[in-house]
Amino acid sequence: MKKWSFILLLLVVFLMSLPTVSSACDFCLLSQGISPLETLSGGGIRVNERYTLLNQVYRGMEKISNPGAKEEFWTTEFTGFYSITKDITLLAVVPLKKTSMNGELVINEDGTVDADPMKGDEFGLGDIAVLGRYSFFKRHTIDTTITVAGLLGIKLPTGKTNGKTDDGMEYLDSHIQLGTGSTDFLVGLSGSYSIQRFTISTNLLGTITTEGRYGDTKHQFGNALNYDLTAKYRVYPGVLASGPQLFLAIGVNGELRDREKVNGAKDPNSGGNTTYLSPGIQVVVAPHLVFELSYQYAIYHHLYGTQLGENYKMSGGVTYMF
Repeated sequence: MKKWSFILLLLVVFLMSLPTVSSACDFCLLSQGISPLETLSGGGIRVNERYTLLNQVYRGMEKISNPGAKEEFWTTEFTGFYSITKDITLLAVVPLKKTSMNGELVINEDGTVDADPMKGDEFGLGDIAVLGRYSFFKRHTIDTTITVAGLLGIKLPTGKTNGKTDDGMEYLDSHIQLGTGSTDFLVGLSGSYSIQRFTISTNLLGTITTEGRYGDTKHQFGNALNYDLTAKYRVYPGVLASGPQLFLAIGVNGELRDREKVNGAKDPNSGGNTTYLSPGIQVVVAPHLVFELSYQYAIYHHLYGTQLGENYKMSGGVTYMF
């Protein structure tokens, strides 16, 4: 029991140490956690905190010297979910965000890069999303469980888009704004296969964007797709029984984004793919209470043009089911 108390203490300390603010929703998509389909039935709330650091510069797949640009994002998502039938679940995601930049990457006409010394940060409500999830396939046997569910939703332009630099002279870049200024549509697919102590899950979550605005500039984020494949193993107990459970997870996940448009013209230095290797830990304290932590390290970049790229993400979440 002392071992479990120590593990839970570490989890609680980590989650409490994270700032109670948050940031741009990582190019406007939502986190789903290690096992999204655990919330298939009943109702509850999930609180997730995520940190993302961008401090590396890539030209396509090549990492080049960073002249001094840096972006940081904290995202706190409050997700409420409720099953209106055994197969249909409604979800609402309310993000609080804190975004900051310290130096903006500038791509010169000759292909060289510089950093504009501008600084700025924003804090407040982001874009709220409302989704419905339908579990259209379920199969249970003595040893295995298979579940497949689809997602449809809409992201509303509730976050402000007029944040300015610290000197008040310029509008912050679209990525640093609290919202996108656009109404976007979400579509996703989740699948889970469990056999004894192993679970393999896969998730796809896409965004179909529309045109928005930041400051006095028309802007449209590119359509995007978040993807992941995760394997989870129950370390404790060896035989499933009532009481706490400990899982270790390892996954590969990523973000694929189309180019953005600025005043109707495509930005050649936007969009691309980033893939992460993601170890994680999940603790089921009771049937209604789940803690999880994950670390996402970027192992592959293929970005269009020249861009500031992600280094890593960290995420911690608590789910309480009623």
